[in-house]
Amino acid sequence: MRLRVESCIDVILALDERLGEGQIRPEIIRQFQRLKEHLHFVDDELVDEKDINRIETATNQLMAELGAALGKDHIGSLHEGRMH
Repeated sequence: MRLRVESCIDVILALDERLGEGQIRPEIIRQFQRLKEHLHFVDDELVDEKDINRIETATNQLMAELGAALGKDHIGSLHEGRMH
């Protein structure tokens, strides 16, 4: 569970770096950074598979929309781990 959510967070943070500062509102990036820092406190037993699927689906949709808007070559490879 934790690795799957962390992967989504890493993709968003890498996207922020790739697009350049200010393209994603700084407060949103701070929230994702905080989430990543506190993720180890979440009890895996309390997280439902449906919750993880929703997070992954939202990340995949974001990447698809950005790929369509900016062109996949502009974004490039954002993450060496799980593909989104």
